[in-house]
Amino acid sequence: MKVSRDWISEFLSIQKTSDIENQLTQLGLEVDSVKKIGKDSIIDIEFTPNRGDCLSVMGVSRDLAAYRGKKIIFPQCSSFYTSKDNKLFKKISHDICPEYRYMKVSDLHINKKTPRFILDRLIKSDITSVNFVVDILNYVMIEIGQPTHAFDEDKIHGKLSIQFSRTDNTFIGINNKEYVIHKGSPVIIDEKNIIHALPGVMGSKLSSVNEETKNIIIESAFFIPDVVRMLSSKYRIQTDSSYRFERGVDFKLQELALARIHNILNEVIPIETCKLQKISHRHQTTRQKSFKYDAKLCKRVLGLDLTQTKIKLILHRLGFVIKSGNITVPSYRFDVSSNYDLVEEVSRVIGYDNIPESPFSFLNTPKNEQTSFNDQLVTLGYKEVVNYSFISKNYTNKDSHLVLDNPISKDKSIMRDSLIPGLLKNINYNRNRQHKSIQLFEAGRIYIRNKNKITELKAISGVLHGSRSPLDLVCNQYKSGIDDIKADLLSLLPSCTFRRNSDSVYFDKENSLKIYINNKLVGDCGLVSASCLEDYDINDDVFAFQILEDNLSTTNIMAYSEISPFPAVFKDITIITKIDDNVSLIVDDARKNSYKYMKNIRIKDIFIDSDKLQLNNRNVTLEVCLQSKDKTLSDEEINNEITKFTRDLKEQYKINIKEA
Repeated sequence: MKVSRDWISEFLSIQKTSDIENQLTQLGLEVDSVKKIGKDSIIDIEFTPNRGDCLSVMGVSRDLAAYRGKKIIFPQCSSFYTSKDNKLFKKISHDICPEYRYMKVSDLHINKKTPRFILDRLIKSDITSVNFVVDILNYVMIEIGQPTHAFDEDKIHGKLSIQFSRTDNTFIGINNKEYVIHKGSPVIIDEKNIIHALPGVMGSKLSSVNEETKNIIIESAFFIPDVVRMLSSKYRIQTDSSYRFERGVDFKLQELALARIHNILNEVIPIETCKLQKISHRHQTTRQKSFKYDAKLCKRVLGLDLTQTKIKLILHRLGFVIKSGNITVPSYRFDVSSNYDLVEEVSRVIGYDNIPESPFSFLNTPKNEQTSFNDQLVTLGYKEVVNYSFISKNYTNKDSHLVLDNPISKDKSIMRDSLIPGLLKNINYNRNRQHKSIQLFEAGRIYIRNKNKITELKAISGVLHGSRSPLDLVCNQYKSGIDDIKADLLSLLPSCTFRRNSDSVYFDKENSLKIYINNKLVGDCGLVSASCLEDYDINDDVFAFQILEDNLSTTNIMAYSEISPFPAVFKDITIITKIDDNVSLIVDDARKNSYKYMKNIRIKDIFIDSDKLQLNNRNVTLEVCLQSKDKTLSDEEINNEITKFTRDLKEQYKINIKEA
């Protein structure tokens, strides 16, 4: 927001040469730039989304006044009285607008010139001049932070209603654009079903104030922030008004704004006494917030020995009221809801530079499971990434999708049910920047919907893409494969086993495995399906895994196994299997059986004779490692162990053994 330094100085009654910029920065209101215009300076301030109370000269001055220990000088307003004799509105939905005020002004001459001081300040604030009335309304919005709107009373048919639209309708905005307003959208509408405004966003061209206008109705309201945010996002309309309502306008400011407008109008052309019509409804948003005050929290968090008198004085200057051990939050501070927020307010006013450094105390806490996984994956060559929890597409059943009602953008409209889509997007990004070997992982939360129940799970996923080895003359380069993913998973979870996965969502059904620990499903891995890769413009293989940390045991007991000093014996056994037989299951079962001297067994080689393809057979060579912890094995002991193993293969799996 751009604001004049001289304008701020008037609110604070300080010299125009004061160092306002540095004081704003100390208060956490970042000054983006300062531009000199004549004797004045234009300060461009960047606000965080939670500080809607500062989107005005009065709001900025209020913070500066607390910092400088001063009181702000409020702008001159007309005396007014309120009436509940409402003859303009038929219905106002409290879910859209719990507080509504309006003022009628009759026999107005719109062709009057806007006062010079108003024009100058609007130009400095990047606001375009429209006409006498609209300029005053915009001026008051910048000055005190309350957006207002003027209707041409003669263009309204019957009474108005603020409600959710019952049918689809058209709306021509003051920007001369036509919009199709869908059923269920908040509107301000008359008895002829003509939309005169989108609440808090934009007024209609049909009832806007122009040179022919004689009688006007000036609206000053508090619209629910979520309603305005939804409306602005849905129809892609961003205005100065919606920008403020989305962030929260003071719900006690409406009458002051109209009294200020009346005062300026009356200085230019004499008008009747300021009479305001008041319409109020109870709503949770307009309920004054209060909570129990924790007097000791400031010292615990900041390490500063501030007296309670000093703390209470700072909070009082910021508009907070402490009474009977409770603190009441001012109506313009939507962002304050706890004592920790109060600590931040005190910190801003005393200055972050005035908070002394204190040594950090280290706690010897055990590493959690996730930290251990992260460290191991980094050791294996993976790089950690952090992605949004919102994605553009899930690949599971649409009924299980968690679709956001008000997404920040179209590509972030669904809560993720897997970490893999985000990692595929990362791969695409890195491929486009000439990276040939990509190993990434992410640890985060995923969201599963089962009917009306929503479950939040902790997961960790990794992806492999491209070459597994470095590009040099020493090593032969090869592409990552499913064996590399399995090897990494076995490093991560040494006791895990794999089974064929035929119902995978993200993986190719012929190249997918489920991951088990102690017969409990903990995740899956494999080759990412072609349909998924196509969505991310990836035309080469990607291998991935996903582990649900909630399914893992919380304790990982590591046992020391003594290394045998005696030599190991390796024996090769070639078995003849059908091509579609799962040899991995045979190997896993062999490891579980209690063979006396078998230390390990693995698949060493697979051979398919191209001349005998019609037989649907393949030769698989298994390497068996035999070793004793107590002695060197004799030939007889070795032969007995191998004979027992081959007999089990024949009896249990009906497999033929190829004779040497």
